Amino acid sequence: MKKRMFLAAVVVMFVFALSSSVFAAPKVIKIGHTGTKDHHYQMYLETWAEKVSAATDNRYTFEIYPSDLYGKPNQLIEGAQLGTTDMVLATGSLLTSYNPKIGVLSLPFIFKDSQEAHDVLNGPVGKEFEEGLAKRNLIILGWWENGMRHLFPPKPVNSIEDLKGLKLRVINSAEMIDTINAFGASAVPMAFNDVYSAWQLKTIDGCEGTTTHMLTQKYFELTKSAALLWYMHVSNPLVASKRLWDSIPDADKAVFLEESKKMSAFSFDFQKQMDEKEIRQCEELGVVFTRPDREPFIKAVAPVYEKYRPKYGDMIDKIQAITQKK
Repeated sequence: MKKRMFLAAVVVMFVFALSSSVFAAPKVIKIGHTGTKDHHYQMYLETWAEKVSAATDNRYTFEIYPSDLYGKPNQLIEGAQLGTTDMVLATGSLLTSYNPKIGVLSLPFIFKDSQEAHDVLNGPVGKEFEEGLAKRNLIILGWWENGMRHLFPPKPVNSIEDLKGLKLRVINSAEMIDTINAFGASAVPMAFNDVYSAWQLKTIDGCEGTTTHMLTQKYFELTKSAALLWYMHVSNPLVASKRLWDSIPDADKAVFLEESKKMSAFSFDFQKQMDEKEIRQCEELGVVFTRPDREPFIKAVAPVYEKYRPKYGDMIDKIQAITQKK
């Protein structure tokens, strides 16, 4: 009798444990980004989240917040380091406070195209950045694409002289500020979602950014001029807090990383396809693109490299050792 009661108790415990596992609520993970709901950031994150959920038997539910609804990227990065926020798809330059060497990615013309950026970020240089950030409790799951950057001035720019005196909004990055100033314009650092209203109020004359920004942020309503310069590449790493990362089993971590790697490759391919399409869409909206000679711009930023070589010299050399082989 005792034996039967013992076996029955074991069965009950097993069934209870199984049912608890089966019906356990999925872990909720919040992710923020600064793009609008129709920006490709949202599409990237939704696709990635669906893949991860499916591959982990829906043990995770992802809440994705566009337009800084979860918080501004710099706040989310700080929160991730402290363990008070979960994840953020952020502009790479915002990570320089936690790993100064990442600032090298904000140097102008460090990459001639996005393929070079992809190869560098998904190789030993990117790994070095990741290891440095991990020491600051920031886990990089992957480097996603944000496209090459151009200028959106209030008037056509056919040469570097046409930028003189223009106030252009930039990311709050010392390297980008110095670059725009070296072009002869005046750099105005400002939060991404403040640009449109500041432009309307004439606080700025224009900005820089990707062709995607011209459409999703509706800059075409404010200017009909754009200068295709491909002067800078800004990466978008997917960042997780160490607190969150430590709570995820190793097998699931592998899924998170694998799907993020796939999304990185997809995002670079997608942006290449989108560039020409977005230019055509902008032209249909009345935007006129100029293609100024890049050589005077490259010469103009020589002092920027001079200024930052003591800080980034080894990283510049490592990147150029990769890009100059191509």
